[in-house]
Amino acid sequence: MEKEIKIALAGNPNCGKTTIFNALTGAKQKVGNYPGVTVERKEGFLKLNSYRIRVIDLPGTYSLSSYSPEEVVARQVIVEEKPAVVVNIIDASNLERNLYLTMQLLELGVPLILVLNMIDDAKKKGLKINVSALEKKLGVPVVTTIGHRGVGIDQLKKVIRQVIEAPEKAKPKFPLPYPRELLEEIEKLSDLLKEQGSLRDYPLKWLALKAIEGDEEIISFLVSQKALGSSFLQRLKASQERIKKLLGDEPEPLLAEYRYYAIQQLLKDVVNYVPRKTLSDRIDAIVCHRIFGIPIFITVMVLLFQAVFSWSAPFMELIDSFFSWLGNFVGARLPDGLLKSLVVDGMIAGVGGVLVFLPQILILFFLISLLEDSGYMPRAAFVVDRLLKPFGLNGKSFVPLLSSFACNIPGIMATRTIENYHQRLLTIFAAPFMSCSARLPIYTLLIAAFIPDKKVWSVFNLQGLVLAAMYVTGLIVALVTVIIFRFMLFRGEPSPFLMELPPYRFPTLKSILLQMWNRSVLYVRKAGTVILGISIVMWALFTFPMNPELSKDYEALKGKAQDQETLIKLANEEAAERLSKSYAGRFGRLIEPLIKPLGFDWRIGIALTSAFAAKEVLVSTLAQIYALGGGGSDEVSLLENIKKDPLFNPVTAIGLMLFALLMVPCMATLPVMKMETGSWRWPGLMVCWTLTVAWLVTFFWVHFLGPQVTKALGL
Repeated sequence: MEKEIKIALAGNPNCGKTTIFNALTGAKQKVGNYPGVTVERKEGFLKLNSYRIRVIDLPGTYSLSSYSPEEVVARQVIVEEKPAVVVNIIDASNLERNLYLTMQLLELGVPLILVLNMIDDAKKKGLKINVSALEKKLGVPVVTTIGHRGVGIDQLKKVIRQVIEAPEKAKPKFPLPYPRELLEEIEKLSDLLKEQGSLRDYPLKWLALKAIEGDEEIISFLVSQKALGSSFLQRLKASQERIKKLLGDEPEPLLAEYRYYAIQQLLKDVVNYVPRKTLSDRIDAIVCHRIFGIPIFITVMVLLFQAVFSWSAPFMELIDSFFSWLGNFVGARLPDGLLKSLVVDGMIAGVGGVLVFLPQILILFFLISLLEDSGYMPRAAFVVDRLLKPFGLNGKSFVPLLSSFACNIPGIMATRTIENYHQRLLTIFAAPFMSCSARLPIYTLLIAAFIPDKKVWSVFNLQGLVLAAMYVTGLIVALVTVIIFRFMLFRGEPSPFLMELPPYRFPTLKSILLQMWNRSVLYVRKAGTVILGISIVMWALFTFPMNPELSKDYEALKGKAQDQETLIKLANEEAAERLSKSYAGRFGRLIEPLIKPLGFDWRIGIALTSAFAAKEVLVSTLAQIYALGGGGSDEVSLLENIKKDPLFNPVTAIGLMLFALLMVPCMATLPVMKMETGSWRWPGLMVCWTLTVAWLVTFFWVHFLGPQVTKALGL
């Protein structure tokens, strides 16, 4: 029988931990959140002989302190879930910074394997690491890897198996690098904790050490133990005062100083360094240049959006043809009535209208993963820092804003890395204007329908430029929002931006494909659950009431029709009137006066309202409107139906894209925003602000700028 063993991967951000995780587990992964927090929990499985190993990819952290949810979660997993071994992955080219986390893992005394990842980059920098000496010093196995090439992974698996079978091989033997006075206080406090029976399964010396260090999470946990209570706080305070008196400083900075001193002494014994100028340094001289860096960044982004639109077209046509065939195939085999309408016009038209854009989602994430894994994204943050500084932000806002291009929710959650509270709030307000992947189906549909596939300046494709312009517009509006809110609410100087640039490396196809696969699964799952559910609800709102009072006796008129053309015209008129008198149609008519100045009618009003649930639903709602309203044909795609609608033209189409870009984010974003800001006041303000901005910008486009631009482009 297979025996399940649990191991954990720990490491700093950008150490290649995810690459190692992917190499160990392959596609056998599941992603969720840790209970009670929004920190992502990633698990995978690895089979080694008779062992089934559950691999937990801990959040990337620089330490095991309690300054961020990621740090708290990482140590809780190690302390409470007790993995059989912790695999500590470190960037071999940045040993001093990475080994700080290693020191804290050594303090915990857990079975440890040290992985020197990116060993090739260390050699290029002129670092020669004596692996056997490092093993001897720390008393734990050390493995060298080049994760993105798969080098050393088999050796790592072998060592993991050996440690599982003989845990004593990975028990740290490195002595705590603290003076005698500090060690005595740790010993006294841990003796006190031994008296508490409920703590017998915890590492007592580590708890004592963290309490002396002033870790509030640990102190609160210990005080909650009935036998300790307030007396423990008195003993702890006495220990801290004694340490300060004897050693001349507070325990926390002292402990950090001793850890770094121990790391420096360790590196003197195991590392020989001969500085060299690497290829990464030479590339950075160009891509991070004060003058050339920004144009290079803009060019990369424009090419990315060009590729998204150009490469996906043939695949989208195939999916579109499939769903058209599927609708006709199923419709021909079901009797006329509610069931046929639900399946064909509600489910197939709704879900198919969204899944047709899956190729664009895949290509977008393929290219973004390529840029991330190659090491360019941190450079982009460095370059963009200069652009963001005048607006009261810095390069730390770049990663949350970039994440928002995939989905606003992880983008807003990623603002936790911004220490400055005002900068964090400003970034949260900017994030919803970043054009998330859910808006991409809307752009693609309307651009394909009304923007011709032609060259501009003999280089760029006009469709790709319009797509890029939507993303740029979102960024511009976000920055204007930041300026206004900073002036009105969040005045103050931005904090300085510090970032370590990892070396460039060739991305691994396996890692990129895994990221694409995970994203596509989430997108398809969303189409099969959320969007399917909303499509059914919208179908019901479009279909009922079943027998509204109509302006004409359509059945009598159809009986008198002399030709097929008149019959089709009457059928379309009847369907359109039934739709307008449905529950959804009545709501659309109610809000029509608000959106009529934008060139929209009640049908677009319904679609925009449904998009509040999820932006992609706008497309599926339009598909249902044309399927049920008689304005389109079952034999042609939504694209062709929109082209034939007299309401739409290039100005209206781009106006709808702008409104969808700038309107209130999807409803799932608002609770996340409340959770991150701690108040419903900020999500409420965001809803009012985004709707106001969307209306004003669209109005200006439709009545002033749009006609001039489309005329100049010959649209």
